[in-house]
Amino acid sequence: MSVITGLKNIKSKMERPQVEEGTRARWLKLEDGQSVKIRFVNELDPDSPHYDKNRGLAIVVAEHTNPKDYRRKALCSLDDEGRCFGCEQHRKDPKAGWKAKLRFYTNVLVDDGTDQYVAVWSQGVGPKSPATNILIEYAGDTQSISNLQWRLKRSGTGTQTSYTLIPLATDSDPFDWASVDPFELEKVAVRSVTYPDQEAFFMGLDVDTSSSTSVDW
Repeated sequence: MSVITGLKNIKSKMERPQVEEGTRARWLKLEDGQSVKIRFVNELDPDSPHYDKNRGLAIVVAEHTNPKDYRRKALCSLDDEGRCFGCEQHRKDPKAGWKAKLRFYTNVLVDDGTDQYVAVWSQGVGPKSPATNILIEYAGDTQSISNLQWRLKRSGTGTQTSYTLIPLATDSDPFDWASVDPFELEKVAVRSVTYPDQEAFFMGLDVDTSSSTSVDW
């Protein structure tokens, strides 16, 4: 946190709109048994007939997580830097839980029955993530995922959480996206840490322990 001095600067800081904090994402968090309607803001492919560059694409990234602290999650840097602390830990002990895992991030427009809001939804990619697999298969068959609402339901808690995703009727008229403002996923949903700082970050040796990637299971 930077040091602020001087009455003028202090007042300026206090009067600044709260939204300025706002590169932080709002995350979709459902309770066990809760069901909501969602609409995918991002498409999966730029060739989709409903792709809009203003809404962009969903992303899939490879991430390492400290197996003893799930909040310590960051992108794998092996491809970009040729080195990666998480990969090194995995090579030392393949059973320790450091292996990079693919994760899917997308903006969704949520309708919970009382409110509508944009949030980031995060899911794993693979056999244990049926919701992601359904979405990818649906996009392969229809080329689009943003031209309809979906029903999303959470079951379970912690590592036993699963999601059921059901497509509803496609839009009869084009959806009005004018008031929908998605988060920039690569800025707010994932954390990139350069190799020299990775050990400190993953092992909790850094001073700033906050993370914009505090996601639900």
